This record gives sequence, C-alpha cells and structure tokens, in this order.
Amino acid sequence: MALKTLLDSYTWRLLGFTVYQAFLSAIISVSLALPFALFFSHYSFFGRKAILTMCDTAFALPSILAVLGFVVWYGNNGILNSILISLGLVEKPIKFLFSFPSVILAHVYLNFPVALSLLTSALSNMDEKEEMASRTLGKGRLKTFFSTTLPKIRGTLLSSFLLIFLFCFPSFLIVMSLGGSPKYYTIEAEIYRRTYTDVNTVSSSSLALFSFCIMALLILFTGYGREEKRSSRARRAIRKTKGLKSLEAFILSLLILLFILPPILSILYRAFFTKDGSFTLKAWNDIISKAPTGAGTGLSAIINSIVIALTSSLTAVSLSSAIAISSVRRKSRIVPLLTSLPMAAGSVSLGLGFSFLASSIRGKTLLLSYILVMLAHLVTVMPFAIRTMMPGAKRIPLRLEYASMSLGKSQYYTYRKIDRPMLSPYRRRAFAFAFALSMGEVNATMALAEGKVTTLPILIYKMINQYNYQGASALALLLLILAITVFSIGEREEKNAIS
Repeated sequence: MALKTLLDSYTWRLLGFTVYQAFLSAIISVSLALPFALFFSHYSFFGRKAILTMCDTAFALPSILAVLGFVVWYGNNGILNSILISLGLVEKPIKFLFSFPSVILAHVYLNFPVALSLLTSALSNMDEKEEMASRTLGKGRLKTFFSTTLPKIRGTLLSSFLLIFLFCFPSFLIVMSLGGSPKYYTIEAEIYRRTYTDVNTVSSSSLALFSFCIMALLILFTGYGREEKRSSRARRAIRKTKGLKSLEAFILSLLILLFILPPILSILYRAFFTKDGSFTLKAWNDIISKAPTGAGTGLSAIINSIVIALTSSLTAVSLSSAIAISSVRRKSRIVPLLTSLPMAAGSVSLGLGFSFLASSIRGKTLLLSYILVMLAHLVTVMPFAIRTMMPGAKRIPLRLEYASMSLGKSQYYTYRKIDRPMLSPYRRRAFAFAFALSMGEVNATMALAEGKVTTLPILIYKMINQYNYQGASALALLLLILAITVFSIGEREEKNAIS
C-alpha cells in the first residue's frame, strides 16, 4: 500500500499543492515584511516598540483564532461586509472566504508578524559601517541595499522563509476551515479525511510517512535548527523620525495595524455584541452553565486546556534543559538539528500515530486519552523549547562546571546547583512559549481525542461549525488572553536576562 500511495498521481498532486501553498505563503510573508523591517530598523517613532511587541507575541496566536477572526471579519455576513454595505460602497456581500486566496491570506496573517520581528531584529543588529562606506562611494540607497545590506541578512531571510514554510507545509485547520473545497487540501488535510471519513488508516498512514520523509529531508538538507552565529558588533544607530519620515512611519504603522487588528478586534466585539449590535453577556453565562456542543461546558474545556498545557510545558522544559546542557557540554552540532525533526511530523500525523498506539492498548479509558493528548502536545512543543534553551546553555561559563567537578561534585549536583539556576530565565521563556503553543494546539487533539477530551480550541472549532460565533468569540477571547499573557511574561523574562 505504501508503494501504491507513492506511485499514485494524486499523491504527487497533493505534494505539489502543499509545497506551492507553503512556498507562496512564506515568500509573500517575507517579501511584505522586508520593507517594513528596513524602516523599523532605521528609525525610532511613536508606537514602534508596541508594534514590534505585538509581532513578537504572534507566536502565541493560535490558528483557530485566525480562522474565527477571518469568519467574523471577512465572512459573507461578516463585519467588513456589513460596513461596506451600510456605507453604500457595495450592493451585495463580497465573497472572499472559502477560497484559495483566503487560505494564503490567513497564512500571511499569522506569519507576516513573525517575519517582521525576525528581520527587524537582524537588521537592527547589523553594523552600518559598510553601508555608510557604500554611500560615500556614490552608491544610492537601492544599490547599497542590493550590494551590501541584502547579502548580510541573506541567512535571516532564508531562516525566516524556512520557518514559515515549515509552519505552512502541514497546514490543516486553516485549509479545512477556509479552503472550502477538497481541491485545496494539503497532505495533512487529506490524511485526516482518509482516516476519519474514509476510515482507510492504511492509506493515510502511507501518506503520513511520505509527508514525514519529505519534511525530514527538507529540515536536514537546509540545516534548519542549527544555531546561527550572531555578531558581537555594535547595533545600528536608530534615528528619530522627522518631517516626511514621521508621516511615512505613521502610514506604515497604520497599514500593519489595519491588517492585524480587525480580525482580533472583531472577536472582541462579537464576544459581547450580537450580530445586530445588541450588547449581551449570554455567551459568557453559557460558558459556565451550558454544554454548547454536548462535549462538556466551556469551563471544563478551559480546565482541560490549562491542565494539558501545564503538564506538557513543564515536562518539555525539564527535558529540553537536560538536552541543551548535554549537547553544549559535548559540543554536539547534530543535536539541535535532530531535535527539530518532530516538526517534520504534522500534528494530524502525530495524532494518527498516537491513536495507533492507543488501539494496541486494551480498554482505552478517559485517562489514557488525556495521557496521549499530553504526549502529542509534548512532542509538538519540544523543538521550540529546546531552541529557546540552547542560547542559555551556551552562555553558562564552562569554568564553573569544571570548578564544581574538581571539588568532587557529581554531574547531577552541578546541574542542580549551577546550570539550572543560570538557565532559569530561559526556562521561564521556554515554558511560556510551550504553554502558549499547547493552549492553541487543535490538530493533534482533534485527530486523537475522539471527542473524549475537549480543549478550548476544539470547543471553539465545534462552535464555529454550529455558527455560534458569539460563543466561539467569548471562548477565543479567553484563549487569547491566557496565551498572550503567559507568552508576554516569558518574553519579558528573557529580555531582562539578556540585559
């Protein structure tokens, strides 16, 4: 069956479309972010720090929130169409959702802030002496950019592109929710369909293995996961905007805010207002008192999400601390790369694998379902926790460990008394990152839990399918507040540690 799947022309069509949509999403995200990053890295202006902070927290934005925000804002009966019709700009709703452009726009919406944050950081840390020398030799801004600036950030451009590509390649929820047609299915979406609609686990397993091999080869050949060398030279001098530059800063900031904020603000609006604009708290009462999907109350979904996120995040931090310290001590270059391999397995494929594990265990209980979901979340967040921990492990002076060893202390004692305390800021950030990712995880949970374990994203997804956008918005607002709060605390801790 594996060979039959490999030779099937439909498999290669799926691969072609999956690569195409991921490539298009990544190239658009990076290309759009680059001109904004160039300005943000050169000039200081009112609101710059707030926008960059907002971009940093984009890592914590679950994809289910993008889906809900797009439906409420861009939907046929969404807020945007209502505004356009009320202003007389259009006579009938603009149909944008449930199309290929809506899938790409949703991917760009999630990843443009990530690219902007990475590129702005790289450009801000560049030494501008070579650029100034190029300008003094008579080269214009454009020629200086292509001959001097662009080659120096080529590695960051490629790294940003690969990161976004790896996020978009196994896209499932956005494709299923906003694609509107099986012709826009990615490999992950097709794996889910064959498993739970066609009940053809042999075919879906072959497709999952095929997808994993493609992604693993991509990660290994591109070297994604290796720590980049950072320059120790002085940062670029950032100048305050004046005159036309202040106007340019205002326009660029406005464009970013008009792109990012409306879907999020529409969720906030729908959490408290009905479609006709009437204020109500009904959705918030239903979170505690009702079971809107027959799968437990909103309160139980909140508790499930927090418990699963806490367990998987704490475990990920403990394991990633040991792995980071061990790889640095042994000067291993392959470990950071190998620890990125779980990214090669899409979350739906992970759910499928864990479900096979569960089927081999007799008497599948609710407790077992919880354990399997936690394990799936753990595998999902581990690569990001390790990459967060590695820079901290490299900052620990080896002389402290040598001194401890020379006093006859064991490796465990050295780790507990020296390494672990010095890693504390990075451990807190890794926990915050893992917690935010786990809170928003939906694909593996949906594929694995079989309705037995309902988390916040799963409940939001079910309510969207029931057109209960107000209830979904109320839950989404809670999810957003939880994820961003924890992630922001972790970001602040890391910045304090570095400073």
